[in-house]
Formats: sequence, C-alpha cells, structure tokens
Amino acid sequence: MKYRKHEAKEYAKTVLKGVWTALPTNFTRDDRLDEAGNAANLEHCISKLKLDGHYCVGNVGEFWSMTNEERMRLAEINVEVAKGRIPLIAGCHHQNPYEAVKLAQHAQAAGIDFVIILTPYVAARGDDAVYDYYKFVSERVDIGIVLFNTEATYPISPRLAKRLATIPNICGFKQGVGKPQPTIALRDAIGKDVEVSVADEAPFLYNVGVCGDRWLLNYCPHLYQVPGYTPVNDYYRAALAGDMNKATEICKSLNPLRSVLAKWIPGYGSAGGRMAIAEQKFWMECISMVGGPVRTPCAEMTEEAKAQMRADLEATGLPAKAKAGAEKLQRRAA
Repeated sequence: MKYRKHEAKEYAKTVLKGVWTALPTNFTRDDRLDEAGNAANLEHCISKLKLDGHYCVGNVGEFWSMTNEERMRLAEINVEVAKGRIPLIAGCHHQNPYEAVKLAQHAQAAGIDFVIILTPYVAARGDDAVYDYYKFVSERVDIGIVLFNTEATYPISPRLAKRLATIPNICGFKQGVGKPQPTIALRDAIGKDVEVSVADEAPFLYNVGVCGDRWLLNYCPHLYQVPGYTPVNDYYRAALAGDMNKATEICKSLNPLRSVLAKWIPGYGSAGGRMAIAEQKFWMECISMVGGPVRTPCAEMTEEAKAQMRADLEATGLPAKAKAGAEKLQRRAA
C-alpha cells in the first residue's frame, strides 16, 4: 500500500477527487467472467475518457451474483490494467463480516487503493450493530475503507457517521441517498475528516460550486462520455477553474442524456420493478463499449426495449459522437 493505516484519511484527501466511474461487470454468453471485456472497458475509461478513478464490483457490477473468487479476480484485472495510472476502489460488500474481511485483505494485497463496503443488509438495524460491523472489518485490514450509505439498508445518521469516522482507516462516504438534507447534515458532521461523494451526476455542479465537493463516484461518466466528448470532465474542470458560466453551459448540454437515463436507468436501479443493469450494458454497446449479458436475478431487455432505447440515444447524438471519436482515434493510430 502507498500509505499506512493511520494515514488513510490524509491519503484519501489527496486521491478521492475528480470524476470517477463505476463499471458493470462483463460476462460471456456462457456465463463466465469476461476478462478481456472488463479489461477493455477499463482501458477505455482510462486512456480515452481520461477519468480520474474507478470503482469495481459494486451494485452496478452485480456483486451479489458473483463468487468471491470472481470478485477477487476482477480486482486483480483492474490492477493489471490500471498499472497505477488511476486510483482504484474495490467493492467488498458482504453480509458476512468474515467474507468482507477476506475480500478487503485480498484487495489490499492485490494493489487496490481503497475498498468500499455497503452497510449490512440483514440484521444491522441499529447504530451499535452497524458500528460493530465496520469496527470488526476495519480492525482486520489496513486499507482505507469508504462506507456506502444508502436508504436500501440501515441509513447512517450524522451522529453514527461521527462515531464511525473515529475508526482510523475509514476515510470516505459514498452517499447514495436521494434527498439533499441528509447529505448536508453528513457533510457538516464529518466533511472535514473524510471525503464525501454524492453518487449522482445531476447535482454534481451544484455540489462542487455551492457545497465544496471535489469527488463524483457514479456510473454516468462512462455512459455520457465518449472519446473526444467528455462534458462531465469538462464542466468539473471549468468549475474548479472558477469559470462557472462555462461550467453551467456544458452541464446544461447534458440534459437530453439525463432524460434518457431517467427513463431507462432511474436512480440505482429500478425501471418498472427491474434492476436496470441490462440497460446500462446495452447503453454501453450503443457507444462502442463492451456490454453483454446480465446474471440472474437481473433480467435481460426485450428486443423491443432495445430498439426504443437505441432510438432515444441516437436522438441525443451520442452514438454518432462515439463513432466519430473512434474513427478519429483509428486515423491517429494509422
């Protein structure tokens, strides 16, 4: 590791910043881990989209459908592809604390920079239970831990967050909560101690300009951006440079894509009762990334739905931009 356990918070302040994405996990048609596809998508994000970091094996990565061995292998693939060019976070979500420890220890040994762990989704229905779970895991690893706070599990209140922030290697929060008030309260409680990312691109410019955020961890950066067209990167950098007029203009230009996302991939997932992972993978196929099948209990899209979604995306011009960007890269290579 590049830091010691007691240095996790300070190291995180220098690394957990910028525009990060969270890729789905790619599987082959015979339901194996698609190592080449996963590697190609991460390389695309690093070398063509110029993203600042990546989070693997998360909710959109279908972690619940993967074996521990597959999850660990995917973490290794991320390290092999990144080669230190960007920082990496590995999802080590598990209801069983011993399995969470095993995953986090492997991530640490493999060269991952941080791990992220979702609040336990069974039994942990009180502050003490959640605190004890994270304390158990944290004591058994040195790697920095980002907490994933979501309304789908027991929500972490500002009071509990302050308590958790006293654990040496807890160094960040991924805030997957829809309403702004809990996030404002969380920042007020621990924002000086740990990094906070609101897991939603739509309010990111507001969060940067008004709330002082510096970190986006969300799947939109690889869905909205293609080679030669990186508006999320661009409005973030314009805002950091103090040019809010330029940042606002670029940010507003994404509204057509946000409308398509809201129709097909609302929130963390459910369009018409579905976990919309297949929709993310098909979107990626429409912009020349690797998509592929999902695993049960996720459901595949119908051909009719794919045709409708493709038409919606084509109306935004994004697939055409992807094609033009790819052709330009090919000409440069030639």
